[in-house]
Amino acid sequence: MAISAFQLPQEVWFHVFRFLQPHEKGNIRSTCKFFKVVIDHPALWRKHTVVLKNIRSYDSQFWATLRRRRTTSVVVHKAGVKEWERLATALPFLTSLTIVQCSDPKTLCTIERFKDLRRLAIRSFQCPPGLAGVLASLGHLTNLCLCELSGAPGADLIGAVSKLSNLTTLLYHESDKPIPKKAFHTMLSSLPHLKHLSLKMGVLYGTLPGDYFILPKVNRDPNVIGEPCGSEFGLAKLELLSYMDPILPPAGLDGLQCLQSLTIEYRDRAVESDRCHLKTWLSKLPCLTELTVTRGYPLNVYARVIPRTLTSLSLPLVFLSLRDMQVVARQAPGLQHLHTDLWSSDGHACLRELPRLFCQLRTLSLR
Repeated sequence: MAISAFQLPQEVWFHVFRFLQPHEKGNIRSTCKFFKVVIDHPALWRKHTVVLKNIRSYDSQFWATLRRRRTTSVVVHKAGVKEWERLATALPFLTSLTIVQCSDPKTLCTIERFKDLRRLAIRSFQCPPGLAGVLASLGHLTNLCLCELSGAPGADLIGAVSKLSNLTTLLYHESDKPIPKKAFHTMLSSLPHLKHLSLKMGVLYGTLPGDYFILPKVNRDPNVIGEPCGSEFGLAKLELLSYMDPILPPAGLDGLQCLQSLTIEYRDRAVESDRCHLKTWLSKLPCLTELTVTRGYPLNVYARVIPRTLTSLSLPLVFLSLRDMQVVARQAPGLQHLHTDLWSSDGHACLRELPRLFCQLRTLSLR
């Protein structure tokens, strides 16, 4: 006996439609009322982000659709006060918000209306005077990204971030130079749950202190024999962007023994191998499982100190050879994920050897 498609349980359709792209879901949605209801179910849109570039052009039906789908993540481009009011009224339950190119300080007041907000990113923003105050009031945030904020008072922003004690992820890319050590330590001491930190290092004519990533011991008792003078910072993931040696010294990451993921994005290529501090850092990170290096030194400079614990390696714009990959294979026999650009004269030979070199490889990305 034939069964009509409309008699199938919704759970069956949810399972089928999860494999479709948004535009494919839209095509099916337009065929009939039944599929319109099924497609708009929140279960099919839980991990989707909606990009809003011209909010004033969206009608009430559009907002009603987003409410039915229980949209919780949006990216907003160049919205004015009225547009922000419309967004806050339509989607007060947002948990993730990205603001791009917004310059009206009055829009900041709207952010406080999203009581469930956990993730906030502000990019390419003409920083108004009240931003630090608004940030300080968002104590429920767990993820914060500040990137390219023109005219931002650094001390005020760092002070505001220090009040967000629930942060687990902080991407701080708003300055062209590293945060001064004292302010940096004050901020980190106030973020006990922080696990993922991304910093834009910028230009520095000199070297940061060796204890830059080592927090001072709080309430240390000088009478207790053997108590360490410093404490390790429990980061699991660190990203250093726009970096060049010798901004951090060879001992610069000694306080990050628990680090599992390290990303170093060099501003340019580097050829003086004796200045490569990455060699020393890698030799002191026993828990590292993920490494990403962009530009910088050729792979042969640090290949022999790659930790045996590594399972994921990404080397965009890094010069390497077949011999370098052979060294990596010996150093990290359990490598499962590899992303690289084959910038060498023996690139084709290297490609042919990869399956043999990395027997446990699951994903391979090449350019």
